[in-house]
Formats: sequence, structure tokens, C-alpha cells
Amino acid sequence: MRCLLVRCGDPDPAVEETHGCYARWFREALDPTVSLTVVDARREGPTARHLEGVGAVLVSGSPESVYDPLPWVPAWAGFVREVVCARGVAFLGVCFGHQLLAHALGGEVTRNPLGREMGTVSLELTERGRGSALFRGITGVPRVQVTHRDTVLRPPPGAELLAVSAGDRCQAFRVGTAYGVQFHPEVTAAVLRSYVESRRAVLRAEGLDPDAVSASIETASDGPRVLGNFVREAFGRG
Repeated sequence: MRCLLVRCGDPDPAVEETHGCYARWFREALDPTVSLTVVDARREGPTARHLEGVGAVLVSGSPESVYDPLPWVPAWAGFVREVVCARGVAFLGVCFGHQLLAHALGGEVTRNPLGREMGTVSLELTERGRGSALFRGITGVPRVQVTHRDTVLRPPPGAELLAVSAGDRCQAFRVGTAYGVQFHPEVTAAVLRSYVESRRAVLRAEGLDPDAVSASIETASDGPRVLGNFVREAFGRG
């Protein structure tokens, strides 16, 4: 089972020093039978060879915003359209990847009018979400790790909204063979607490209490379960 991971950024330096890069987080969260090939979107443009032998595509988070004039975003947005609309390859966009999926397919991404969302939060599944393979096996209220300032204000045309939270009204959606999730299924509680420590000054400047945010963080198994559900669906093992 081979997946392509499109890496769109790096963690805060203090977080990376302790916990490694995004690719490491995905490798540790995925089943060990999954083979992960990584491409850095900022340093390499998309080509047809990136999809050779690939059964699924993952797009990571990033400290960047898709609506900023980043020189590498248009090419990779085109790649997303090729993957989802032309080839029908299984696709999962996480945080920035979720926003890139929406941006590429005609949705709208903006700074979240509800402010920064950070910590372990509860998801409210829509009717579509409750029946979605992405959330199969999750009982009760899903709990997931989040850290973001941007949001998908308007999903792409034809998308199915799957989940929302108190701090974000588009936590997950599906369009065709693609899913976008605003939350981080690959992030552990330890990684998220490290982010809080590295961003204490930023959080205070935004009127948030870093200690309260840190206290909200708990171990949550639903995110990794979502990642596993995606892989099982992508490779016909659901």
C-alpha cells in the first residue's frame, strides 16, 4: 500500500527538534504496512511520476496560507485537481491540505472569523458524517487535535460537509474521492503541547491563555482512527 505524502511545511523549530518533521508524524500514525513516499511541495513541482504506483495521496499541514501569493501553490493546486477530478485517486488533505483541496476545487479559504482553534476539541458529525467511512468505528463524540488560524469558509461545489466544531464550521468534507480534514489525525497530545510551548507569546498576543490551551489537550485516538479508515477505504480494505 503506497501513499504519496505532499509535505507543505515544517513544524516550529523547537517542536521539530523534539518530535521530528511532518513525515515522521504521519509514518508513526499510519499502519506500518503503508509505504510512504514524501515530496516537498516548496522545493519540487508536481510531475506525473509522483503518481506512479501510488494508491493514495496525503497533503500535510503548513504554517502558510493558501490564499497568500506563494509561488508553489498554483502548481500543486493543479495537481490536486488532476488527482481528484481527472484520475479519481484517493486523497486526504490535512489542515493546510484540507484548505488546498477546497481552494483547488472552487471553495473559499480565509482567516477563521472565530479565531485560532488549538487544543483537543469535540467534533459534531453531520448526517453525512455519521454515515461516512472516514468516521467508521468511532462511537460517541469524536475528539481530535487541532491547531489552525485559517478555515474553509465555503467548501467546494458539490462537497458533502461531514463534521464541524465549536471553533470551525468545516472540520471535514468530502468531494468525489477526496476528503479534507481541518483537524490533525497525525498529531499526538505531546506534539500539540510542544506547539503551545513554542507559541506562548503568540497565544498571549491573541488574547489566549497558553496554560488553559495546554490543559485542554488530551490523548485522543479518534484522529489516528480516521487516518486508518482513510487508508482502508483507499486500498479497498474497509
